[in-house]
Amino acid sequence: MVSVILMMAGSGNRMKLEQNKLFLPLGKKLLFQHSLDLFLSMGLEVIGVIREEDRHYYKAYSSNVLFVTGGTTRQESVLEGLKVCRGQYALIHDAARPFIDENLIHQCITSLEKQNAVLVAASSKDSVYLRQPLKSLKREEIILAQTPQGGKVSILKECHLKAKNDCFSATDDISLILKYSNVGVDIIEGPDSNFKITTQLDYIRAKEWISQND
Repeated sequence: MVSVILMMAGSGNRMKLEQNKLFLPLGKKLLFQHSLDLFLSMGLEVIGVIREEDRHYYKAYSSNVLFVTGGTTRQESVLEGLKVCRGQYALIHDAARPFIDENLIHQCITSLEKQNAVLVAASSKDSVYLRQPLKSLKREEIILAQTPQGGKVSILKECHLKAKNDCFSATDDISLILKYSNVGVDIIEGPDSNFKITTQLDYIRAKEWISQND
């Protein structure tokens, strides 16, 4: 069984919003509903990690989704989700990436039948530099992390708990697997459409995308 931990505890700070950006309208749905409805349609267990003050917004999903309150960081929030997973494997996805598609999810699930961890990532189209000291890196050796990321729940939980004990923080989950385990990580090429809505420009791009593809 595969569980999905859907990260929904973000805010609208970088978009200068007074509410969670996930409640922005996008096409015929709210932003968060695009990925949530897709995961539910596939019959997967979905654990929504939310801010407690947003809980009432998700009332319509309370019978189909297990909602847990997130921590003060993304890393803490993922661990809260892992604690209640019933599946052997978990996929962790940002609800702010609304255009994930069923094919990509199936690829991730198939990958977990062969490897203990999976990373969706895109090739870099830009030149890439190390900031300090300033150094050009080989673009063909660089990949840009997306979500879903996932793995065996027992391994993910162990890595997160070790990081918590060490007071080590990372921006994603595969970073913890690489640091605290020696399991293989399968890499799946992420499509351009699987972008994260972080800024106002991203939101404009998303509205344009859905108008062309809905």
